[in-house]
Amino acid sequence: MNTFVDFFLKIRNSKAFSGIVIAVIVASAIYAGVSSYDISPEYTVYLDLFDYAITLFFLIEIIIRMISERSLVKFFSDGWNIFDFLIVTISLVPINNVESVFVARLLRIIRVLRIITVVPAFRHIIDSLVKTIPRVGFIALLMFIFMYVWGAIGTMFFGKVDPENWGNIGLALITLVQVATYDDWANIMAQVIDVYPYAWIFFVSFIIINAVILLNMVIGVIVDVMTGGTGIDDLLQKEEEDSAN
Repeated sequence: MNTFVDFFLKIRNSKAFSGIVIAVIVASAIYAGVSSYDISPEYTVYLDLFDYAITLFFLIEIIIRMISERSLVKFFSDGWNIFDFLIVTISLVPINNVESVFVARLLRIIRVLRIITVVPAFRHIIDSLVKTIPRVGFIALLMFIFMYVWGAIGTMFFGKVDPENWGNIGLALITLVQVATYDDWANIMAQVIDVYPYAWIFFVSFIIINAVILLNMVIGVIVDVMTGGTGIDDLLQKEEEDSAN
């Protein structure tokens, strides 16, 4: 039994197998793009066969990974494995109506995300982003508080001058998001600068606080989590050792 499992474990850990999986995922991405065009029925048959072949390969691949884990509990204890399993399983559901066709096309696109589970560096990046959520959440809350305060001030001063952008707090928040992304913010400021010559202080201060200081704090938190104490090469090596065990 151990020899049987070890055989599949060697397949799963081989670079050749990983390369084939990546190649199939890329082929799946190309198929998802090609299927968005209007294709004559004679070629649609071949595309459907190609899609079936990709789905079959993913099914075989997920079975190999399940066997190599030696335990279903261990396999499903990994969130990435659950993600892969759900995509492969749902892909096997027969298509009988228009709604199912839409879901199938959506799955073909989502299936491309499986490359994240195949490439360890991608998984490390995503895992790091998830770990930053608590700290980034507080910064995001602080950004919203500043945005709300600036929005309220904007409605008080600019509401009558430029009601399209500052007519109420909702419009003001949307406008400030546009300003924070530097999307034509100078034109927004130009709408009120004639009436309020010092309005530039309002806009520049908001950009400095929200779009520069706080946004860079978010980037700093993400970089700190990704590099804190352990380099990416060490993490990838540790992951390979865990897979071998």
